[in-house]
Amino acid sequence: MLIQDKDGRPRSIRTPEEEVGVLSEDIGHLPEGERQALMEMYAQLQAGEKYDLEQVANVEYESPPVDIRTFLSEPYFLGESGGALWPALQDDLVELFEGDYYEAAFGGALGVGKTYIATTALSYVLYQMSCLKDPQRAYGIAPGSHIYMAMLSVTERVARRVPINELLGKITHSRYFKEKFPSKAAPSLLEIRFPNQIMIVAGSTGSSAMIGLNVFSGFIDEVSFLGTAKDVDRMGRLIVTDRGEVIYKSIVRRMKSRFQKIGRLPGLMILASSKERPTAFIEKRIEQAREEKDPHFFVRDRATWQVKPAGDFTDETFKVAVGNEKHHSRILDGSRDDEEKKYLDLGLQVIEVPLEYKPDFERDLEGSLRDIAGFPTLAVSPYINRTEKIFEAVDDTLPNPMEGLDKEDIQEEWVADTILDINWNRIAVQSERRIQGGYTETFWRPLRHPDVPRYAHIDPSLSGDATGLVIAHIAGWTEVVRRDRAGEEYNETAPLIETDLVLRILPPPGDEILLSDVRAIIYQFMDHGFSVRYVTLDQYQSADAIQQFKKRGMESELLSVDKTTQPYDLLKTTLYEGRIRMHRHAWCQRELTQLQRVPKPRGKGYKIDHPQMGPDGKPGTKDIADALAATTFNLTQRIPGIPIPIQSSASADTRVLERDDVDHSWVTDGKSLIKQESGKETSGGGIVGTRPEDPGNKPMPFIKG
Repeated sequence: MLIQDKDGRPRSIRTPEEEVGVLSEDIGHLPEGERQALMEMYAQLQAGEKYDLEQVANVEYESPPVDIRTFLSEPYFLGESGGALWPALQDDLVELFEGDYYEAAFGGALGVGKTYIATTALSYVLYQMSCLKDPQRAYGIAPGSHIYMAMLSVTERVARRVPINELLGKITHSRYFKEKFPSKAAPSLLEIRFPNQIMIVAGSTGSSAMIGLNVFSGFIDEVSFLGTAKDVDRMGRLIVTDRGEVIYKSIVRRMKSRFQKIGRLPGLMILASSKERPTAFIEKRIEQAREEKDPHFFVRDRATWQVKPAGDFTDETFKVAVGNEKHHSRILDGSRDDEEKKYLDLGLQVIEVPLEYKPDFERDLEGSLRDIAGFPTLAVSPYINRTEKIFEAVDDTLPNPMEGLDKEDIQEEWVADTILDINWNRIAVQSERRIQGGYTETFWRPLRHPDVPRYAHIDPSLSGDATGLVIAHIAGWTEVVRRDRAGEEYNETAPLIETDLVLRILPPPGDEILLSDVRAIIYQFMDHGFSVRYVTLDQYQSADAIQQFKKRGMESELLSVDKTTQPYDLLKTTLYEGRIRMHRHAWCQRELTQLQRVPKPRGKGYKIDHPQMGPDGKPGTKDIADALAATTFNLTQRIPGIPIPIQSSASADTRVLERDDVDHSWVTDGKSLIKQESGKETSGGGIVGTRPEDPGNKPMPFIKG
């Protein structure tokens, strides 16, 4: 079997019999005259006679090329950058070039050197061509024709930044290429020219750079992330195709039409990609090669710890059951002797992972399986695996505006168009300040971080659905430890987020929720001293609300958490790192624990969704979770500055306003101001649909002008 699974990963492995079979096939493809000459040479060598192999090589080569291991290790060739390859990857390259493979697929985890090994392989292909006297004649194309190596990625910018720069870094540091085969790159880095009409071209999957070219070798980077394209077939029906598959077939057709000779391809086609989904093109291509028993298809798929030196890890490991479309992934705790057998009997694979990665797997199991272990994630899976982090984020010491007289009595839901009792005394304090003319006014000031801007998100609802509202702010900063794509840890400063309000709004019976009622809640927070600076809404019926917020001087715009997973990814990171303090809200906790990672149709990635029905038999929702994710995303991506309060301190107010001798008649048209009591404490709090007898809601004095 040419491609088989080793530790659950596809790997090309040839038996000695298969090696002989590949060699016999190649000999069978030779023309009759060349095959007879080869057999005569073989007979002479078996008889112990000497044969000048260099004389044979000199027919085509200016100088015979060195083998791949010499090319990687000798300083004259690629010694500096080739020596940087981990030993496991060097062994892979040796097997690739000594095994007469035409196509290679490098998959696995992030940071295992997929792009590095691919560009190193192409450097060796380029070196082999440079040794030829006449590449065009050797490969059977017209004299003077260009020979191309194609390098493609998601966009031209990514192609320049990653594969092209990787390749240039290797050949510009090689003395051989400087002296024997110098390159000249175009300013755009989309073309690199070499002697003998050999060129490297870079492009994206949507570019026309490959049309009509003599493509000798190709490299498609991150082929699983190129997306899909829509087209219409001959019958006028809409069809959706994988861009990676389309561009792969296009390049292979060009390679075969120009360079295939007696069944052999002299070049090399490379696919490389991190794990995305089981139906991604690179996974399908590997399965196709396995089924066809393709002897010229080379596969390597590695986890992060399989390429790094063994000395980087201790001998301690933990076990993980890798989920499938029916069963979720699990970290095995070893509490039962038959625990591993239980998951094996379910058809799951159990892998051993170095103990150093356990915190990563506990923080994000599915993400770590994909990015560290290098397994594609399957079907529907829980989005937040460490659900205990949701409950740890609840801080009962936070002042809660929805608490009643009894702290256990928390109003988590509000039916729109009814009176909403907000206990302002829980979250704000009243103070007095003097204004010009010797008058005083009462104003509200938040108890928690009074000068910090607040952000809010409204997740509007369709008819009959609930609306989620969250108001929050940055309460401070903390240092967190994270891991980069190469698996190295680094420190970073990140915000601590604190909620001011978490509220689920229900529609009145037989009616809909008016956004004006939801806006009024935010306005009440502003009236009580909360500086709400930025409000986002989902798209449904949001245009008028955004306009109304802007009239009030707030920034406001659309933000949908369904178009990308980034808001939820940030929320999960914030939860796992313990950087969020929330009010107790049972329905919000229910929504967060039931979130699912669901594949989009036609392999277009994933989305975060709720189940149709929760384990408690109630319909699944994510209205408050959406609002919390959006607010966390906004606070993290649009970090607010500290505003300068209009009146920042009582002492400053006093210095300016204690002058009772100021003549205000030019403002008041000669009339005297009447002092008015305002802002008295109330027992009930305040307000959408304010009680008229509540003295705490009397207006401030009006000054003409």
